[in-house]
Amino acid sequence: MNDAWSRLFPEDEANPLDGLAPEARVLAGRAAYLILAAHRGYLSEFNRITVRAKDVFDRRAWREGVANAEARVQLYRDAIDRAWTDLRDILTPTLGVDRGFWMAARRLLLERVIPDYDADLAMAFFYSMMRLAFDGANGSVEYADDGLSVRKEEWDLHPEWRVYPAGELLGWSIRQALESCGFRAEFEDVERDAGLVAKRLAAEWAAQTGQPAPRDLQMLTPVFYRDQEAYLVGKLRGSRQELPVVLALRHGVPGIAVDAVLAGREDMRNILFISTRSTFHVRTDAYREAIGFLDALAPERGHPAMCAVIGFTHPARVALNQKLRSHLRETGERFSPVPGRKGMAMIVFAPPGFPYVFKVIRDASQKAGWAGRGRIMELYRWVHEMNRGRLMLDAWMYRNLHFSPDAFDPRTLNELVQHAPNSVRIEDGTVVLKDVYAQRRVRPMNTFFDETRDAALRERAIDAMGVFIKDLAAMGFFFGDCYGLPFNIGLTHGFNVALFDFDDLGPLVRYNFRRSPEPAGDDDDPLWNSETDGAWAPVGENDVLVDEWERYLGVPHDLAGCFRRRHGDLFTPEFWARMQDRIRAGELHYVRPYPADRKLPASRSSCSA
Repeated sequence: MNDAWSRLFPEDEANPLDGLAPEARVLAGRAAYLILAAHRGYLSEFNRITVRAKDVFDRRAWREGVANAEARVQLYRDAIDRAWTDLRDILTPTLGVDRGFWMAARRLLLERVIPDYDADLAMAFFYSMMRLAFDGANGSVEYADDGLSVRKEEWDLHPEWRVYPAGELLGWSIRQALESCGFRAEFEDVERDAGLVAKRLAAEWAAQTGQPAPRDLQMLTPVFYRDQEAYLVGKLRGSRQELPVVLALRHGVPGIAVDAVLAGREDMRNILFISTRSTFHVRTDAYREAIGFLDALAPERGHPAMCAVIGFTHPARVALNQKLRSHLRETGERFSPVPGRKGMAMIVFAPPGFPYVFKVIRDASQKAGWAGRGRIMELYRWVHEMNRGRLMLDAWMYRNLHFSPDAFDPRTLNELVQHAPNSVRIEDGTVVLKDVYAQRRVRPMNTFFDETRDAALRERAIDAMGVFIKDLAAMGFFFGDCYGLPFNIGLTHGFNVALFDFDDLGPLVRYNFRRSPEPAGDDDDPLWNSETDGAWAPVGENDVLVDEWERYLGVPHDLAGCFRRRHGDLFTPEFWARMQDRIRAGELHYVRPYPADRKLPASRSSCSA
């Protein structure tokens, strides 16, 4: 604690409180108290909702779980907004944008929280409040936690993991780990599952490490809940190697069972810790230790992603901002255009070697149905707060990021300033990104087909595209710009398809799926395209002509037969009518979160949603 205080407030540095009038000092203290109370209230409610996940899993109350997940992701924004309303009542407009005042409030807040384990979360919350205060004046407030997330001080916390023997005792250890979860519901057959898991893990260890039997099994004690699953996360350890392992549990009608086993870093990176699904509900006070454990399981995902997977999305933004600035400084790369078609709604740019891309909304667009930047911002927030079901990339919004012009390729900077002046400007020699989104980088589907010649990979990708369209429909959504779909979806590392642009995303029940009207006469062109040639019969704004869509969806010619064999029902009105009936009936669609080959044999027949 003393080291952190000395670093933040060197002895030779003036106390910011000394520069304030007596009345302002009092208000700085009230502001610090109000912000800290709001943060603690938010964190208490966050933990309260998180704890419910175990009960939801026990009772198979999946609808309640969906509602809890949506409520939890909205907590941070709601807490900030409420606190800002209260803060405005005690501050004058001038004091609200006085950096000296805010630095004094920061010091007073740090005096209260620096002994606390969660001081980094409190400071991130403080800067969110300060950012809101300066937003109207377009002032820059760094995304920071004052380095408190990497403190080395020790707290008297219980270990976040347990160690079990492996080798011949691995089956016994798996059973102990399963039974330690403390579920009220019964396991379907815990002895059977422990044996199947031990057999699978022994095979995975031999195949992936080539080493003798592992020495032990280290498992995190908190259970990770998401959607209709519960996960036990850990790793097998030998004398020289480690293997990440995850047990995926499902609660079906017969009882709780281990549904699948994930093993190895690629499974962690491509299946479990991904930005296309909701965040986990993980109740733990020792979140730093838990995140550090996850960082080691999937280092390719990066620390920001691991903060986000347990629901700490704003600390994830802080970590990503720090990572971006380090990357620019260490590599000398600049923000440049990214591969793929130029977006009509968004300008997309990134350092070439960075795993995230950055997007700003154009001020105007020739795109049909353009509803303005405000509408797109609403859509991005909507997607961020929903259950994305492995189908949509999350996007994190930043406000008022400042960079040197040298950080940009000149063409990129010129396009940003010319076409997005409401989001980007140059002020006093600094580039200000007022509203910008960060999103995980994926390979656009059209780019994949242009660059890939391997027939098996092409078939695998086009099948994944069909599965994506069907899962999206079953969740109640349709992408209105269906002719441009391959330009708005991408392939993840796990070869799943994910939507990365949301301006054409809408409720499935809004659309009318039907066949093209009969031609007016025998001489009409059979390749008539209503998008470019008009229609010979009335076609409404939300009509989708399914047979015409087949011709213009963007499926490469060599894959058209493959796509029709596997997903030809997409081009029938009957398929879409069934989907709409299910949505109107309130059915929940469960998107399988892992490949079928990761499932255990017993789970394929016994576990149902």
